[in-house]
Amino acid sequence: MRAWRSVPALALALAVVPALAQQPPVNTLQPPPRMAPISPSSQPRLPRGVDSSRDTSLQTLNRQLDASSRRVQVDTLRSQIDRQDRLMEADRAQTDARRAAAATPADSARILQDYQARRATHEAWRAGKEAQAQRLETIEIPPPPPVNELKPAIEPRR
Repeated sequence: MRAWRSVPALALALAVVPALAQQPPVNTLQPPPRMAPISPSSQPRLPRGVDSSRDTSLQTLNRQLDASSRRVQVDTLRSQIDRQDRLMEADRAQTDARRAAAATPADSARILQDYQARRATHEAWRAGKEAQAQRLETIEIPPPPPVNELKPAIEPRR
């Protein structure tokens, strides 16, 4: 009698299995569906009567950001120059030790020539970096736009 009770459960299970088998498999290798791009919103409109021509805080901020960015670039260049100078000084010490340990004067001369070639390359690189830093320091910041003191504030309509 118990066997007859499990028959509906067995029939239900057999009905569900083919339905699950008919679903397409999930492909995880395909990229997700494309979404519509988000368009940039327009700037919020100022209320009537607000005169934005006198607001130079954004212009001042942009000028300060530009100047600080240039200072950071110059500091980075100076740091690179200092690091390479220290490496060349260490290379000179190693070259002197290798020359002292050289078996023949010809080997010593070859080691010296190799060092001088590396030194010349370093000096050219250093001159380029210093010129780049000098250009960044001398770039003129454009003057701020003139403030129109004569322009009266716009009065709101009533």
